[in-house]
Amino acid sequence: MCGRFLLDSDIEEIISTYRIFKKEIDSFDKGDYYPSQKAPIVLEKGERSITLAKWGFPYGSKKKLVINGRAETIMDKPMFKNAFYSGRCIIPANLFYEWKDEGNRKKIMHKISLQDSNLISLGGIYKLSIDENSNKQLIFVIITTEADKNMRSIHSRMPLIIKEDMVDIWLKDSTSIQVLKKILKDNKDNDLIIEKGEDEKHQQLKMF
Repeated sequence: MCGRFLLDSDIEEIISTYRIFKKEIDSFDKGDYYPSQKAPIVLEKGERSITLAKWGFPYGSKKKLVINGRAETIMDKPMFKNAFYSGRCIIPANLFYEWKDEGNRKKIMHKISLQDSNLISLGGIYKLSIDENSNKQLIFVIITTEADKNMRSIHSRMPLIIKEDMVDIWLKDSTSIQVLKKILKDNKDNDLIIEKGEDEKHQQLKMF
């Protein structure tokens, strides 16, 4: 599961890392990002762009937010299917957080980053939505997979990390289903730095 991440890099670093041609934003708020907040995403519609999108797909009559989509079902579930085929994106982050259940209602926060890169490319999908004021906005979810061997002792799920050589392929509309399936299943052997943090209350969020 992925319910919080940190982005503290300058926009210039993101533009350089992802070879972005079109800026739809000039800046963003650095720091921790939570569900329902607007965060920078990288997408490709004709040209590589960076823009802001709200984290979470509304679900049900009470408009609960679904913030993650399972890799195992994301190509089939009605909520995600169209966005997966036509709206794949990357959510840049410096690290993400996960909480390990220690029992007795105690959860320990861990910070997870990459050893060989300042930025992590979290795989996600986005789509156009209408907000409560009838304004158009982009919304996104982060894809999760089974945890790899490094993460398994902390949590059974982890966000999909798009490896550097797969970024272009992930974003292109023309990428074949077979290749996309391979990317979804290849979320392992990531060189992670895992730092144990302080005891912190963990808010349970709905995940599909």
